[in-house]
Amino acid sequence: PPQAVAQAALRRAATGDRCHPGGSLPSWFLQFPNAPLHRPAGPRVPGRAPPLLQRICSLGPPSLAPSMAHHPRLALAAVLASTKLLLSFGGDGLPYQSNGDKLWVPEDAEASKDQESFDAAFNPTGAFTRQNFVYFLATSGGTVLTAPILQEVYRFRELARRNLTATDICDGGCSPLTPSAVGYSEVCDRAAGDASSELSQCLTYGSAFPLFEDGSGNVVLDLTDAEILEMVESGTGVAGSLYPPGGNVTFDVRRVFGGLEYDGAGKLVSAKAVKLGLPLEGYKSSVDAVKDQLEAATAWEDQLNLLVGEEWTSDPPLSRGSAYGDDIAVEWESPLVDAYPNTAGAIERELSGNISGDVIKINIGFILIGAYALAVFFKFDPRRSRSALAIAGLVSCALSVGVAYGFTTLIGYEVNPVVTVLPFILLGIGVDDMFVLEQALSATDKTAPPAERMAACMGSAGVSITVTSLTDLVAFALGSTSSLPALAAFCCFATIGITADYLLQISFFAGWMALDAHREAAGKPDCCPCCGPLDPSVESGCCGCFANSCAAVKAPEEGLLRSVLRRHYAPALARKPVQVAVVVCMAVWAAVCGWQASKLSVDFEYRWFVGDDAVLQRTFDVEDEYFGGLPLDVNLVTPSSAAFDYSAVSSQLLLEQLAVAAETDPWVDTSSLVSFQRALLAWAWAAKGSASLESAAGGPPSSLADAFLPPADYYSWLYEFVTASEGGAFARDVLWVDAAAPGQGLSAARLRATQLPLTEAADEIDAMDSLRASVASVPIEGAYAYGFQYLYYEQYKVIQREMLTNLGLAIAAVFVIVLLILAELRTTLLVMLCVLLTDVSILGVMQMWGLTIDSVSVVNLVLAIGLAVDYSAHVAHAFVIAKGTHTERMQSAVSEMGTAVIHGAFSTFLAVLVLSASQSYIFRVFFKQFFSISVFGVAHGLLLLPVLLVLVGPPEMPSDGDAEEPKGGYPPAVPDVPEAQASARVAPGLPAQKAEEGQPTIHVMPQQETRDSIGRLLRSPREPTITPPRPARGCLFRPLSAFLELAIALPVR
Repeated sequence: PPQAVAQAALRRAATGDRCHPGGSLPSWFLQFPNAPLHRPAGPRVPGRAPPLLQRICSLGPPSLAPSMAHHPRLALAAVLASTKLLLSFGGDGLPYQSNGDKLWVPEDAEASKDQESFDAAFNPTGAFTRQNFVYFLATSGGTVLTAPILQEVYRFRELARRNLTATDICDGGCSPLTPSAVGYSEVCDRAAGDASSELSQCLTYGSAFPLFEDGSGNVVLDLTDAEILEMVESGTGVAGSLYPPGGNVTFDVRRVFGGLEYDGAGKLVSAKAVKLGLPLEGYKSSVDAVKDQLEAATAWEDQLNLLVGEEWTSDPPLSRGSAYGDDIAVEWESPLVDAYPNTAGAIERELSGNISGDVIKINIGFILIGAYALAVFFKFDPRRSRSALAIAGLVSCALSVGVAYGFTTLIGYEVNPVVTVLPFILLGIGVDDMFVLEQALSATDKTAPPAERMAACMGSAGVSITVTSLTDLVAFALGSTSSLPALAAFCCFATIGITADYLLQISFFAGWMALDAHREAAGKPDCCPCCGPLDPSVESGCCGCFANSCAAVKAPEEGLLRSVLRRHYAPALARKPVQVAVVVCMAVWAAVCGWQASKLSVDFEYRWFVGDDAVLQRTFDVEDEYFGGLPLDVNLVTPSSAAFDYSAVSSQLLLEQLAVAAETDPWVDTSSLVSFQRALLAWAWAAKGSASLESAAGGPPSSLADAFLPPADYYSWLYEFVTASEGGAFARDVLWVDAAAPGQGLSAARLRATQLPLTEAADEIDAMDSLRASVASVPIEGAYAYGFQYLYYEQYKVIQREMLTNLGLAIAAVFVIVLLILAELRTTLLVMLCVLLTDVSILGVMQMWGLTIDSVSVVNLVLAIGLAVDYSAHVAHAFVIAKGTHTERMQSAVSEMGTAVIHGAFSTFLAVLVLSASQSYIFRVFFKQFFSISVFGVAHGLLLLPVLLVLVGPPEMPSDGDAEEPKGGYPPAVPDVPEAQASARVAPGLPAQKAEEGQPTIHVMPQQETRDSIGRLLRSPREPTITPPRPARGCLFRPLSAFLELAIALPVR
């Protein structure tokens, strides 16, 4: 009936259907006195019910857009005020975390729990050792096992221990230390409970010189080369009491001499490097109680670096003292050896030093992307050019970066090395959204009022940028649940940054778009919007300013890229041979990348986070070449006497079973096991006599293998043993509840061993799991295996699981989001296929490019999910809402969205291009993976997806409405009619009939009168009669759609 046709036409007009190619309001308008009026929600395909997200967007950005267009300055002021508030949360400085244990070790890792237990037992004060090593190589390249070389290294040791002092710590400004002059004896590592400042009490492990100490503590180096070779090879020292020949305690020369070389008979002939250890006491926190000690240790380490050379510290140095300052008292140069220091704060110093270089790269990235955006937004027509708008878009991206850092640190997260790439991500995503919004604004009718243009722009582009922002946001939000602290922190920063970027795009950037629309409507030039309108004769201008200065160059109606896509690229994809070639080539490429991805390995080295050009890399090279592949220390820890009675014969038997289990483990060096229980039995057999021992069967034992200590004497004999010279080496393996009362038992004990040298992550994981299983096979409740390296092995163990979990969750969430937005299952599956193939391509290229699976690459793989959706969802959405055959809809989608997709991908590539020459491992990995994301995301989104949509895409969805609409979905073409005819209030083509009481009448008006009537309707006090249209087929939320229609109509009314 006529009313049904009229209502359908009203719905088309109210929801923003284009009624002619120009996209402006039609010359006819149907007014219903009692009907609601909606502001246009942006151009849509005629006769098509809007998908769910377009309805939601018509509640958000489109209804906001007219207000933004009417009051842009007020809106911008509000946005800037709120953004400034968020930026201020960051404070004066950002907290920075570079501690590897807190970044790369899973929070719920078994090794983390074991470390807490181990430290609580063997390190109750909370102190840890600040390891400082200096490696020495002979300048001639020869052996270091000569008296002159060792004497030169010893000279350096004594300079550092006795003469090197630090007086000031310099961090922005120099301040004196407490005490005023800090020497090695004030900060060196000591035995637990030793509070003296005597140099003789400083621990000397990690150094070769204990091998050459006599019984009085003096170092004897007046030896022949043959004597030195003999001592090093045998592991026995000058003092027979420390490392007696034939004894069971030898000096592990592999840990202090590197590059050991043997002749054909297996006799040691030379060593290429020697290590000097200068350990300092450290603390786990930087609270005020230990702040002075931390500053003193840091300053002394810096002076140690300066003693070697100024190139080994930051510029300017972090301290002043005897090696650097006003009065240099200590200098060291040697013609015999070259020194390579690696101090405890070296890696943190290098990471902090990289930040300044990162800031420079970020600025260069902004400049590149800014230049590209200006080039894209520029047009020779000074009225249509939008160069100034590009600058506003870049400012919105910069603001989102500030909010990401400020707000995220407010809620307790710390910046880490991975977070340094966040500005590039937000810049790429923000500029991508900027291109989509600008293209949508340019597609609107230039003659329409700015408010209508903004509503149409945000109604159409709001769908696209909401899809991409929501998928990126959800992917990172899920990643923030990762057990890897560095990955979780980065994803939290990214989640907040993407949210801020989206909100700024639809508010801050939209406000500038409204101002630019007003400028364009007023005919003002781009570069000088405050100037008066240009003369109508002005048709071109260089930089959008100088009138007719480029008269020979006319601004094209259609951009070059869009023209190429519409005229050449899209038609080429419509040809069957091309489609077959695309599908075959993509299938082959996916197979190759899948094969390469299957060979990806897990690996991680902390040195990767130090710049390639850092001088510290030279030390790492020395460590890898001469000290790599060393056996790794492990501890088999047993619980306190309250849980495990060490004195019981059954417990002594279990301790022996634990030792045997460790010795028989395939990854443990059998000869390396150190058991206090075995040594105690051997001592008791010799010192107390076999008759004083017991056997398992009762009575005296027949051999040491069958011997056990009497339970009544166990703890007293153990205390006597570890306090004697024979058992002094085991004193650190047993911890007493109260050393003054040994009968109270032990708080913990341990057996020590070394695992075989390992280089592959898979072997390291197997070795850790194997030893844990060996310990678990012995029924000692509370016993566990722990080694410091296990903290990193845990990352290797969980990283693949974390990668698969995060990728799986992200893909599932993105699938649900895209399905709800597109409301079409087949198209959603095609989009997700392209996303999966993009990730497979990235994984394959990672293997080809020599990358491995680690925390940094996993971050980028999670990011790839969101960005790959960006490239495909735009095209898929345009295809779904298009009209015509499959081929026509594909060509329309590629022509409409291809320009924005290519500009977005290329701008993202530009943002990270500067990282290709970076010396930072994180930045190089980021560049390689982002390059892959850009290339393969576009390839699948603009090459494979259009072909698949033509071949197996969904059919055109039916038109919405209660009555059948004219062919093509457009209302009947009706010319403007005179005022007299319009007053007849009868629409042409409909039978004239008298309107019934309460029923709307039909009124045909010219376009200008239509706009005037909009205003009158908005001010009309009459209650609306609301009949929400049905949602499109496939929409999962019919009730929600109806509610949104109602919610939209009431405030607009």
